[in-house]
Amino acid sequence: MKPQIFTAGWVFLLFVPFVSVAQISSLPSVDIYTLDGSRLNASTLQNDGMPLILVFFKTNDNKCRENLFDICEAYENELTGRGVKLVAICVDCIGKTEHVKPFVLGHDLKAEVYVDKNGNLKRAMGVSDAPYTILYDQMMRIFCEYPGYCGAAGDLVCEKMKECLNKMNLAN
Repeated sequence: MKPQIFTAGWVFLLFVPFVSVAQISSLPSVDIYTLDGSRLNASTLQNDGMPLILVFFKTNDNKCRENLFDICEAYENELTGRGVKLVAICVDCIGKTEHVKPFVLGHDLKAEVYVDKNGNLKRAMGVSDAPYTILYDQMMRIFCEYPGYCGAAGDLVCEKMKECLNKMNLAN
C-alpha cells in the first residue's frame, strides 16, 4: 500500500510544476488587433527574454488616459534602452477601432498599442476594468499587478521594473 501512495505523490509532484509554468509563461491565446486593423494573437506578445509592461486603458476615461500618459512618460525617461517593452491595450472599442489610432498618434505614445475589440483578452486575463497594469518578468511571469488608477503609476511601475532588472543583473 505505501509504494502506491509514494508513486502517486511523485506523479503529482511532476505534474504540478508543469501546469504552473504553462499557465504563466505567456498571454492568453485570443485575438487582438493592431492600429491598422490586422489581427494578432495575444499569446505572441513576448519580449525575447526581457520584461514587459502591459497596460489596459480606455481612450474615453480621464483616469485611464492620465495613468497611461504617466506610465509612458516614466518609461521613456527611465526604461528606454534597457530592454523593457511597453504594450498598451485599448479596451473601450466594442467592435470599433477607428478612434484609437488618432488618439495614439495625437499623443505620441511610446508604446506598442493594440486593440481588444470585444474584451476577449481582458476577460481571459481576469481584468475587471481599466486602468489595469501588469508587469511581467523575463520569463513572462506576472510579478506585479496594479488594478485601478494610481497618481504615481509611472514611478511605481519603473521602480518595480528596475527591481526586476536588478534581479537579472541588468540594472545599468
